[in-house]
Amino acid sequence: MNDLMQTFNQLSESQQKQLLAYADGLLLQQKAKKDDGDLTTWKEKIMNVSTWNDADIAALEENMKRIDNWKIPQW
Repeated sequence: MNDLMQTFNQLSESQQKQLLAYADGLLLQQKAKKDDGDLTTWKEKIMNVSTWNDADIAALEENMKRIDNWKIPQW
């Protein structure tokens, strides 16, 4: 840690500011990437947003099966 402080103190004032700004950016990235890997809470939240019911989903699934049967009109 002493080496780091000695190196830091050898920098000019503007270089020290640049280094501190870079370190702040790294800290922000680190905080943004924190993820505990537990998606349970997210899944519960997203399930409460959906307005689709079983009939809507069944209709979509049926249309997915028929999508390759569509005829393109000839001009």
